[in-house]
Amino acid sequence: MFSQMKTRAIAVVTAVVGLFGVVASAFASGPLINLPSTAVADLTGNASQILSDVWVLVALAIGIPLGFYLIRKVIALIPKH
Repeated sequence: MFSQMKTRAIAVVTAVVGLFGVVASAFASGPLINLPSTAVADLTGNASQILSDVWVLVALAIGIPLGFYLIRKVIALIPKH
């Protein structure tokens, strides 16, 4: 039993070391993807535009149910005859 666990542990360690070797050699060989210098600015500009458009939808999704809730609570304050 112990030798079987030891064999599996050695296999796992060998696989992990092998993967680290592949990753290290990939980074050592140079950049895998060449990005233009304005790539980050382009991505953040698009993200800010999307988030500014989504803000209206989020405000409506929260505001409309909250408005109905408050109206119901105010109506509940009026005494019934």
